[in-house]
Amino acid sequence: MIVNGKPGDHSINDICDYNLSRFSAKADALIRDIHQYLPRERMWNLFDWFNPPPLSEFERELELKRDELRREAKEHGWENK
Repeated sequence: MIVNGKPGDHSINDICDYNLSRFSAKADALIRDIHQYLPRERMWNLFDWFNPPPLSEFERELELKRDELRREAKEHGWENK
């Protein structure tokens, strides 16, 4: 995967760095939430970003991952939410 950090090279960069919409407002917000817990390099391997499942399923998967990461962070004292 070649990622050069410019708009359009990867959905994660577009959403997190350039505030561009790529999937839906809900999915994009969930991706930003997940990025609070994981470095970008680890996010790349979470999903097939270029061929995600249907939007409702993808949003649910993103919610589950965000909730898992939030729960782990709380258990380890990494955040106060």
